[in-house]
Amino acid sequence: MNQLSVADTQSSAAGTITYPSPLREFVVSFSNNRGAVAGICFLVIMVLAAALAPWLAPYDPLMQFRDHMLQPPAWQEGGSAAYLLGTDEAGRDILSRLMHGARLSLVIGFSAVIITLVPGILLGLLAAFFPNTAGRVLMRLADIMMSLPSVLLAIAIMAVLGPGITNAMIAIAVVGLPGYMRIVRASAMSELSKDYVMASRVTGAGVLRLMFIAVLPNCMAPLIVQATLGFSSAILDIAALGFLGLGVQPPAPEWGTMLATARDYITSAWWVVTFPGLTILLTVLAINLVGDGLRDALDPKLKRAA
Repeated sequence: MNQLSVADTQSSAAGTITYPSPLREFVVSFSNNRGAVAGICFLVIMVLAAALAPWLAPYDPLMQFRDHMLQPPAWQEGGSAAYLLGTDEAGRDILSRLMHGARLSLVIGFSAVIITLVPGILLGLLAAFFPNTAGRVLMRLADIMMSLPSVLLAIAIMAVLGPGITNAMIAIAVVGLPGYMRIVRASAMSELSKDYVMASRVTGAGVLRLMFIAVLPNCMAPLIVQATLGFSSAILDIAALGFLGLGVQPPAPEWGTMLATARDYITSAWWVVTFPGLTILLTVLAINLVGDGLRDALDPKLKRAA
């Protein structure tokens, strides 16, 4: 209170009123969330490991050491320091495959979010600006898509398109599209009733200018949060498709594919299944924690409640 009163006295004496920087306020609010900070630190480590995998990974992810098949981790009896996390059923180093698999999983998840973000924004804005025509049709389609389990819908799309990385990204993007449409529509409709939009209409602003210049920038906060959470969902979906044999095809080092090829060794070689599954779990958890921190930092209602 004393520091605040001194600052107020100084600002009033100078005849000016100062406001906190939005960026500084966001950084302070985000850094106060310990879970979000832990999540962002883990993600930075994963991104660095993925980007530097050709130099950091001990071996080529496809290299097979036939004399060391199903080698236990280094700290377990029978393990070797040459294979820190052990080897799989084909004698490939698990640590190297996890690091290279991070490149595939993160790139596919990020690409799927970008692919679905653009049409989601466009269709959501159309549904908000034309609620009685385009809005009704688009929202009914979104309701139908959201009534189906996401993995089941992705499997149906992959059955039509066929397995592969590109088709997997398209399937995941289509599955995530309804969520973006509904969020953009709800945010845009809440903005359309505000005074600045009315003022823009009076000054003669066209529909496109209202959509992308006036309304869309004020809808970015929930979109950023949804994109972050959609990133984690995309990683889970690509892992599920890989596990079912519809996503990235072996011997490519993708986390879901690694789980699929290792499921026959759950009881005999626990490390072959545990480390890919644990990597997926921690990555998705970290992204969700970051999304939770972004929501708290970007939502003014939550700030006022705190």
